[in-house]
Amino acid sequence: MRSIRRSLLGYLLLLLALALGGVGAFVDRFANAAITAREEAEAKRIELAFDARRQEAKAKLDGELVAETRALLKGVGPALGGLPGLRGVGRPGDARPKDGDNFLRAPKEDVQEYRHRATALVAASLAGGWVEIPAVAAVGRSPSAGWSGFQSPRAVARLPLADALRKAFVEDDDHPGYFQFHLVAYYPGHHGQTIGVVRPARVGHDLPIDLAALEQPNVDFYHDDIDIPGDGPCRRVVMTGGRPFWFVLPPPFSTFGGLFDPARRGPDFTVRVFAHYARPYSELTARLAAGQQHRDDQLARVRDESRTELARLRGRLGLIGGGTFLALVFGGWVIVARGLAPLRKLSDAVSRVSEKDFRLPVVGADLGRELAPIHARLTQTLDLLRRAFAREKEAVADISHELRTPIASLLATLDVALRKTRTPEQYRATLDDCRGIARQLGQLVERIMTLASLDAGNARTATVPTDAADVAADIAAVIRPLAEANGLTFASRVAAPVELDTDPDKLREVLMNLLHNAVEYNLPGGRVELAVRRDGAAAVFEVGDTGIGMPPEVREKIFERFYRADPSRHATGIHAGLGLAIVKEFVTRMNGSITVESSPGVGTTFRVSLPVAPAQPPAPAEKPRPDPRPRPTPAAAGS
Repeated sequence: MRSIRRSLLGYLLLLLALALGGVGAFVDRFANAAITAREEAEAKRIELAFDARRQEAKAKLDGELVAETRALLKGVGPALGGLPGLRGVGRPGDARPKDGDNFLRAPKEDVQEYRHRATALVAASLAGGWVEIPAVAAVGRSPSAGWSGFQSPRAVARLPLADALRKAFVEDDDHPGYFQFHLVAYYPGHHGQTIGVVRPARVGHDLPIDLAALEQPNVDFYHDDIDIPGDGPCRRVVMTGGRPFWFVLPPPFSTFGGLFDPARRGPDFTVRVFAHYARPYSELTARLAAGQQHRDDQLARVRDESRTELARLRGRLGLIGGGTFLALVFGGWVIVARGLAPLRKLSDAVSRVSEKDFRLPVVGADLGRELAPIHARLTQTLDLLRRAFAREKEAVADISHELRTPIASLLATLDVALRKTRTPEQYRATLDDCRGIARQLGQLVERIMTLASLDAGNARTATVPTDAADVAADIAAVIRPLAEANGLTFASRVAAPVELDTDPDKLREVLMNLLHNAVEYNLPGGRVELAVRRDGAAAVFEVGDTGIGMPPEVREKIFERFYRADPSRHATGIHAGLGLAIVKEFVTRMNGSITVESSPGVGTTFRVSLPVAPAQPPAPAEKPRPDPRPRPTPAAAGS
């Protein structure tokens, strides 16, 4: 047998498991999100700190590159200043060389050639182009006929600047890192012409240079990243010297009074030295190796702490959920048992009920709100059982009494007939009396068997389409002679054909029983009436009489078995109190209802309502016509 306690505890534990699972999942998700967010924030902070250290290390490397490049450029001046024939260094802003400066002297052949060209150019200008001068055609009327524009390409070819730098820095290569010198000449017509590149052999190719970046105002150097074959990415700085070298080469002559004296033009020829210095990023990586390892260790520690904290939280959640579940397993058994105590109390009270005492020895208020309706229903059921037992006892007594009376009458009649010899007529009269008594016994036994069959559920209702008017006409043909024989007036009133689906035999039995009672309990000269009408979706059969009537306490019991309101009629043997009980059962089985209206001294009306056929549309209810005659006393409770 299934245990209610185990079922309730199981449902409670299932609900608790679902609730704990849902709460645990929510808390786990929330905690996981919070721990993950904190881990990401900590990792971001560590990354930012490492980026700051990396930027700091990179800035330090850039500073070292600048310092090393400046130190490299400091040796450029002495290296170039010792060149043969190149003496004196001046600033490009000077208009003329100062007295005492030494200059690079041009060869006599160059001076002579420049003199011829300049003189031819002036002569051509004075002639206005009318005279063809071969020397002018050779010069091509170049607008850059100044001495610097003429002599600068020759001076560039003569100056061994790259060799001097190579001898000073490359042959004695004791400089760390990667460096390179870029020699750029500036003179009219050739702005920024590379005249030489000096680099050690370990630099596999010439490093590019962005001259435009260094020609910006207030810009002395710039940093960039380059890729050196064999060493990978490198960090480089490109820087120019503190001042450019310039050379003024005035010839020892003057043309037309110094009109084309090149010394007046200032330093048109300038040479600038750009130094490249680079270091591979592997140095920066090596410097950051310890910091990177520290960063990785911190990130790993943060991840481990997050996983450990999350595992610890999940363990605590599991312990709390498991402990709660186990506590409820043991405590829930006691709690459920305590909650089911009223059921146990009600069960004990029900077990004390017996056929001698149908009273529940417990108060409904002590059982709680939920069991109070069950207690009330059980009390009502037990009361009905008590009444049923009482009725059964009374029925047995009544049946015994009803059977004893005709049997005693039968035995008395036979005893009287057997005391002496009788004539055939007297024996015939005695046998007639015995047959009447036997008929009464048969009717009584038949009604008892009918009720027993109804109680056992063996009686079946054969529902067929039935015309209430035909049933009323058949019954009227039987009851009318009986009423007239008892000095009564019988009337039948049918408003219109009423079709209904019912059992016609049971309907006849019901109406015949009611009409027999109306005849039996009527007053001399009284009236019996049968009326059939349609009331909405119901067919109504009314049986009224002007008999003795019934008080309210009798009306409440007339449908009980073996109940009779007139004890004076017990001895007749035909009024056993079963007729109306059978009528009630038949009407109930036909899905109908029966009511009674009665007043002492006025009369009684029984009203039976049965459902009409569904296909028939409802007709308007007929209002009963009032009877102009005063109604005498109704009939008492039936047979």
